[in-house]
Amino acid sequence: MNKKLNLLQVYRGVAAILVVLCHANHILTREFNKNTLLQIFHFGWIGVDFFFVLSGFIIFYIHQYDIGKPNKLKSFIVKRFIRIYPLYWIILASKILVSIFTISKNAIYQPGADEIIKAFLLLPQDRSILENNFIGVSWTLSYEIFFYCLFALLILFNTKIFQPIIFIWIVGIIISFLNGLPGENLILMFIFDEHNLEFVLGCLAAYIISKFRFKFKKLLIYTSIFILILSVINTKYGEYDVSGISSLIAYGIPFTFLIIGSVYLEMSSKINIPLILIYIGNASYSIYLTHGFFLNNISKFTSKLTKYNVLSNYTSDNIIALVTVIMAIVMGCFVHTYLEKPLIANLKNKVFAQIHEK
Repeated sequence: MNKKLNLLQVYRGVAAILVVLCHANHILTREFNKNTLLQIFHFGWIGVDFFFVLSGFIIFYIHQYDIGKPNKLKSFIVKRFIRIYPLYWIILASKILVSIFTISKNAIYQPGADEIIKAFLLLPQDRSILENNFIGVSWTLSYEIFFYCLFALLILFNTKIFQPIIFIWIVGIIISFLNGLPGENLILMFIFDEHNLEFVLGCLAAYIISKFRFKFKKLLIYTSIFILILSVINTKYGEYDVSGISSLIAYGIPFTFLIIGSVYLEMSSKINIPLILIYIGNASYSIYLTHGFFLNNISKFTSKLTKYNVLSNYTSDNIIALVTVIMAIVMGCFVHTYLEKPLIANLKNKVFAQIHEK
């Protein structure tokens, strides 16, 4: 049986908070009309790369022995569906309802029915549409669902048949990564996007853990952290690469090394991790989905405080910015505790009870 890896849960929380800090920088700069110390977290988008590698690792680590066993498919699909869609649908529906009552009828662009359907199903579409009308971070969930679908096919079909297809797909991504794709077909760009390789890196990490042993785990961790720090230093403000180097190389690969070293370390020695860090990791999905909404609305209130003379100095601005971020994270934790957690538990009990009855 697979050992529960608490360090990876902590990393999920770290990834979510990095994204929160990155978005908080943009939102608060807009609302405050001035920069705060949050701008040092402009690289926080790397939390997405971390999420993708972690997801690839976790899925392969848990389900590697389900590959090629069609009888395991239903359980896999149900678990993945319950994990992603119900909470997402509630948050998305809430966002759309709020938008109906707050957006002017004279708005420049209103999404069509096809775009709404794509948003609910997490089908790929233009990120600007998602950012302006739905949940901005949902573009990352489209990649997550795509990865789940591919893994489901590995479970369903004989690996000797499907493995060559996976290999050709990976080669296609590498070719696209090196030379680009002809034209700008959204679906092809999505299928052969380099982000998909980060899931593959995560799977590779889990495979290495299951097959090999590595003595220098701390060295691997320190090396990966060193490379990540170098990448952060060389990531310019407002850019989504590292001085022209793809995030796949600059972040995806060292995150893979960090995960391998951390798992080896946790498997070989007892690590005492504060429960609050594990809790934030557990709440990472709720934080990730809701932080944009909470940051936007909380910042509209806190920005007014900066207009008073007593709170107009640089230190106070940064304190208010920090409090805004903390409040958004705390509200995400409330959503996890009082909505996501009971929702998933109830759905699992009902769905799996029906499966066992059949």
